[in-house]
Amino acid sequence: MANGTQAAVTEATRLGEIGYPEFTTKLVSDTFDAIVSANIRQTEAYIDLLNQVSKSLSTFINDTKDDIGGDLILQFLAKVLPDKESDTGTIVANDSTATLDASQADALNNAVAITDENGNEVQGNVVSDGDVIRNKYDVILDVVAKRIAADKYSLLKEMVKLGILRLVVEHGVIETRLTFNTYGSTFYNKNTSNYNRSDFNFRAKAKTGSFLSPWVKASASTSYSSINISTTNESNRDISGSQVQIYGRVQIDFKTDYLPLNA
Repeated sequence: MANGTQAAVTEATRLGEIGYPEFTTKLVSDTFDAIVSANIRQTEAYIDLLNQVSKSLSTFINDTKDDIGGDLILQFLAKVLPDKESDTGTIVANDSTATLDASQADALNNAVAITDENGNEVQGNVVSDGDVIRNKYDVILDVVAKRIAADKYSLLKEMVKLGILRLVVEHGVIETRLTFNTYGSTFYNKNTSNYNRSDFNFRAKAKTGSFLSPWVKASASTSYSSINISTTNESNRDISGSQVQIYGRVQIDFKTDYLPLNA
């Protein structure tokens, strides 16, 4: 017959196989690595920002203008030279044979003009009244990309003046928990019932005529019966098992502050 309690005890001896210390160690180390990595990324972002704003405007424009996407350029042109009949929303198209009038040329020149912090002109007029758009197509795209790059440079400068928002860990809690349960039971049940019945019967009958002796008829009989029934119900039941729950919890409280940057 199986022994459920013994099986449960055997399961309990396997507690070391769960690897709870390893689980706790990994949780702590992974949390620490994540915090350190986040701080490193923030520091790298600060360094990259300072490197970018430390460049001159012309250098920054030349380094970043090729990264300006076509969507940004079209959005810029759609505001400066709108055309409701064009699929792109602007009159500037590569296959267009149209020319720029005076108002359009002035609007584009004013929109793409760039001056540095000292008021020196970095980018001046690029189109004139009567220019064929198709002939100026590549030039227009290039100057618009430079204008957008210059706007980004100005934005980065303003960010440095305001300071950079960063996340700092103020308080942290790391909690691990292990629940290990074993259980076992053994059940045995046997029911026995016996039934016994014994009967003894005597039966007699007689009949007489006019004269007793010649006519006497008599009979007698006996019977004996015995019934013996025995029943037995037997059942065995064995239950054993184990339950393991590993719980990990990390709570980190953050606060924000501003890091002053001087370019």
